[in-house]
Amino acid sequence: MGTARSGEDIVDEKFEIDPDTEKVLVENKWMSKADMAGRLAERLASMDYHIGRLSAAMEYLDTNLKSFETFSVRLAPEVADQLRQAAGRQSVHVAALIREAVVSYLVGLSLNSLRIKPD
Repeated sequence: MGTARSGEDIVDEKFEIDPDTEKVLVENKWMSKADMAGRLAERLASMDYHIGRLSAAMEYLDTNLKSFETFSVRLAPEVADQLRQAAGRQSVHVAALIREAVVSYLVGLSLNSLRIKPD
């Protein structure tokens, strides 16, 4: 006999999100808010009330998208072109490549600050 998860466990669940496409990975599928709303409507119409996880995923996506900050930068045309090419080679959005680069840079700064400095 399976163990039912409490509603609190579902609400506290973390989901993987893609901020560029505004989708969340739920039920092994990337879904937008519209996709999840449609799936919820279908389930309710068929009297399938197993909607807690979809509802939690929609709330998680919405909350996270609202919390993101946007930055704007100006790049020389050559640098912008190199950035687009690098993103294309990795099959990711330019924004995803920029986020990855910023995180890598910040991790490097943190590691540098941990080094023991000679007297």
